[in-house]
Amino acid sequence: MPRIDHARPADAEKPLTVPTIDAELEWQALRLRKIVHKKFELWAITRIVHGLDDPEIEWVTQQAVPAREEGKRALLDLYSPQFRLAVEIDELQHVDQVEQDRLRERHVIDTANVEFWRWKMQDIHTLDDARDRVDELVDDIRERKRAQIKEGTFVPFRFGRTSDPAEWIARGGVGIPDDARFRRHIDVARLFGKDLVMHRSGMLRVSPTVQVWFPKLYPNQQWHNALLDDGRRIVQRLAVDVTAGVDPAPLPVGTGTGETRLVFAHYRDEFGRIYYRFVGAFEHTGQDGDSADFHRVAERITVDGVGGFEIVHP
Repeated sequence: MPRIDHARPADAEKPLTVPTIDAELEWQALRLRKIVHKKFELWAITRIVHGLDDPEIEWVTQQAVPAREEGKRALLDLYSPQFRLAVEIDELQHVDQVEQDRLRERHVIDTANVEFWRWKMQDIHTLDDARDRVDELVDDIRERKRAQIKEGTFVPFRFGRTSDPAEWIARGGVGIPDDARFRRHIDVARLFGKDLVMHRSGMLRVSPTVQVWFPKLYPNQQWHNALLDDGRRIVQRLAVDVTAGVDPAPLPVGTGTGETRLVFAHYRDEFGRIYYRFVGAFEHTGQDGDSADFHRVAERITVDGVGGFEIVHP
C-alpha cells in the first residue's frame, strides 16, 4: 500500500499561545470559586455581585473575622469593606443552629463593628422570593454608596490599589488598620524612596537606627516567630526552644538593642499568594542568645516616597 504523506500546517511547529486572562477578571472568578460547594449561597452571591455590576464597590467572599472561640476565625459569606456590611446566607441546615448563629453575629458586631444582612432559606419559597430578597439588598447597597458620595466619605475600590506603593505614598503613610498588601519586598522599599530591582534579605535598613523587617510570624522549620498580646509583642525563638501550645515567656526588658523595626509581616492571601502587611513599629527590647522580644511602639508611619518617613507615636 502506498504511503500517504499528510500535509502539515505551516505553523504546526509553533508553540501554542495561551491567551492572557485579565487579572481583575481572574481575581473575581477565584473569589466566586470559593463558594461553589454551597448551591444557594452561590446563587445569591453571584446575583448580588452581578446585580450591583459596579467596579467601584469592593466585595469579598469568605472574609475571615474573629470567632467567639479564642484564637479562631469565622468566615463571612460575603463582605463589603466600604460599608462594613456582612451578608450571611443561611442554608437549610442553619434551622437547627439559630442560637449559635445569633451569638456568632453578636460577637462579630461587637468586635469588628460590622452590620449584618441575613438571608434565611427557610423563608424563601419561590424564585420570585429569592429575586426580590436579593434585589432589595442590591438597592440598599446602592443607596449606601449614594449617601457616602453625598457625605464625601466614599472611597472607590480600584483593583490592585492596596498593593500599589504609589497609593500609600499618595495617602502619606500606612497604618495597622489599613488593608495594604504589598506583593514584594521592593514594593515596600519604594515607600522609603528605594528603587530596588530585587531584595531577598529579611531586613532592609532605612536609617541608622531603623530597619524594615519582613518576618514570617508563624512557626517554620527553624524558627518560631509569633505576634502575641493582640499584636503588641513579637517573639523570635528557635523552634527547638518552644513548647507547643505555650506562648514563650517575655525576656527581661532592657536586654535588647533598642533598635526600631518597621514590621511588614509575611502572609498568604485566600488564594495562597504571598503578601506583606504592616503590623506596626517595634522596639527590640529583649535578647537572650538566639531569642528576642520586640514591643510595639507605634501603629502608623508616614512616608513621602523619597526617603523621608516618620514613626507616629501615640
